[in-house]
Amino acid sequence: MAETKPRQRKFAPRSRTGCLTCRSRRKRCDNRHPQCTNCTRLNLECEWQQQQKVVAESSFLSPSSPRLKVAGPLHSSLDIWDNLPCTLDEASERKHILQYYVEAYVPSVSVATSATNYYTSLYMPWAFKIDGMLDIILAISSAQLARRVIAPDRAEHLKEISSKHESRCYAFIQNRVSSSGQPVQDTYQVIAIILILVGLEALNGSTSTRWIAQLKSAQRLLNNIPPEQSIRDCIEVDSLHRHFTYHFASASLMARVAKTPAISSVEQDLSLVTTALMPMTTIDPLMGISYQLCDLIARIQYVTSSNPAFPHITEASFQAIESGIMSWAYDNPFTLGVDLTIALDLIALAEAYRLAALIQLYRNSPEHATLIPDCATRAMEFVARIPPGSPAESSLLYPLFLAGAELKDDKAMERCLKRLEEIQERNRYENVGMVQKVLKEVWRPRLGSGQRKDWEEVLKEWDWSFTLG
Repeated sequence: MAETKPRQRKFAPRSRTGCLTCRSRRKRCDNRHPQCTNCTRLNLECEWQQQQKVVAESSFLSPSSPRLKVAGPLHSSLDIWDNLPCTLDEASERKHILQYYVEAYVPSVSVATSATNYYTSLYMPWAFKIDGMLDIILAISSAQLARRVIAPDRAEHLKEISSKHESRCYAFIQNRVSSSGQPVQDTYQVIAIILILVGLEALNGSTSTRWIAQLKSAQRLLNNIPPEQSIRDCIEVDSLHRHFTYHFASASLMARVAKTPAISSVEQDLSLVTTALMPMTTIDPLMGISYQLCDLIARIQYVTSSNPAFPHITEASFQAIESGIMSWAYDNPFTLGVDLTIALDLIALAEAYRLAALIQLYRNSPEHATLIPDCATRAMEFVARIPPGSPAESSLLYPLFLAGAELKDDKAMERCLKRLEEIQERNRYENVGMVQKVLKEVWRPRLGSGQRKDWEEVLKEWDWSFTLG
């Protein structure tokens, strides 16, 4: 008679952003307020973590401080900021820039309003405790604001403020990371600063590979966080992982263009393809409901070149990623606390990302090249479902670039360029203008042959590398 094995108790995945009751019971929470479904069904007291205050109202604004009201897409100019003199004292100017960050910058880059948006719920409280976090928020906010104001002297002044605080950020990181690359203190804040610096590179229109080096530094720091610490600080670590994944997906797109050392190996490829994904229990400010998909996109870089010594492994990795992209199912956004209009936009954004991811993957396989035009057409159809001015528009750069580069119809190209112009008008990120320049070069037939260039060829000729974040 075979010996029976003792039964092992299986635990549900720990909820990372739900109510405190579900988190203590290690149950997945559906985030319904004020009573989640689990607590209602079991007649339990549904307790929620109190919202952290960014700053007290009295200390944030003085009676003479003008208030900035922003709802929805930002306009091309903000008169209330244009009228501010350059002679403000440093403390008053800091208050205004911080207010701009909360009420204008964050909405301009977020696909949906969420109480769990780490830009405000996590990074702002850190900014009032850690100087480096305050510097990076001031740096990126003043950099965007400089591109909105009309007065040239005001814009130049804000650029100087951004540059000053950016320099302080690098000094902060240098003082808190040892020569071996290990963090000495403030690990979470150092990672957050590095990730926002990547966003600043995009905002400033950098064409160097510095943003890729920054991502690799953030990746090393994240990998060095002990598992028990990740469980204890699950909200902080999960937020940093999601922020990193968003930018790392852009890095995968530039893997064959950027002149950086290869970072993959056969063993790494396999481990990345088979790693389990964490459940999505909130709307991500940058990816919406596409977190797991962006994680798959980030892995495409590991199968961009076939290894002649291990051809079957490369093929298996390709098939695993393709299957993962096609079978990926996003969580129902209606259960995550957003209204109908935003939920439909997030679904369209997710499907546009799925098709763009397939384009990126199929570009590495001549056998699948014939599938790309159809993916591009369908991706643009989903992009068209997102109305101009929708918050979801802020993350359309990835599908617009990959699908736009495959367009053949003049009217479709014109619509693509118009959409990019509208996005840049909203968030003032210089990398949007760079995408427009690359696409125009791709669409321009070569003299004599009439053939078009591939966007990778254009970037190599120009020695460009930029993030689509």
